[in-house]
Amino acid sequence: MATRKPIDAGSEYLGAEETREVGEIGGHAGFDVVDKPLPKEAFEMEAFMNEMVTIVVNPPQDPDEPMLVQVGVNGVNQFIPRGEPISVKRKYIEVLARAKRTDFSQTLDERLGEKMNHMRAMHSLRYPFSVISDPNRNGGTWLTAVLSEAR
Repeated sequence: MATRKPIDAGSEYLGAEETREVGEIGGHAGFDVVDKPLPKEAFEMEAFMNEMVTIVVNPPQDPDEPMLVQVGVNGVNQFIPRGEPISVKRKYIEVLARAKRTDFSQTLDERLGEKMNHMRAMHSLRYPFSVISDPNRNGGTWLTAVLSEAR
């Protein structure tokens, strides 16, 4: 019987480390054929959603959570590093703003049974973030409206 030296996989060489640029990943699968005129507002909204806005996503509270947040819009993914300012298109900020978690607290008066069972919903962002710079004067109003919408 051969005796083998134990191997600690975490301390072994895991390959060359490389630095990559964080940006949009993926592409558009094709083009949608538009067979009727689109309103001017549709073009304005498209331009608005593709404006660059500088944000900071808060670092994770749990050390096991990844340092990159992945968001996607129409098959195009964007990885957003946590804890550092980064400029991303507004459409990815909308995904962050809609990524909400809901926890419930319960109050129960056992004397009255189900009649006094009250559930209180408490909402929080899954990936809390701050807007550092938004060049559009309507950006703050838009973000406040998106954040206030129900899940």
